[in-house]
Amino acid sequence: MQLLQTLRENKRLVVGLVVAPLGLYTGIRIKDWRTERKVSEIQREVQNTRQPPPEPSESDEIRAELQNLRSARAQLGRQESLLNQELEGVLAKLKRLDAQDAKQEKDK
Repeated sequence: MQLLQTLRENKRLVVGLVVAPLGLYTGIRIKDWRTERKVSEIQREVQNTRQPPPEPSESDEIRAELQNLRSARAQLGRQESLLNQELEGVLAKLKRLDAQDAKQEKDK
């Protein structure tokens, strides 16, 4: 009974409960449609071109390796940032614990 009264009073909640699932369903359908379209385009391209791809040149290999190294460096930078944040959190916790220990020692 109280739930019905709350829903009657809060129209935005009702709209949100109806619109959110519809939006999710629509988003999933759009994503599936785009994926199917991309797959069909790729299949058409493959059917149109039956030639073997040219072997990559040395400069292409170096370029690909450089790209891989850059992405690895970016990933390491993100990991370093996350670890620094975690370390700062641990240090702050240790400071609080040290302050609590000092207070307890003082109270004794």
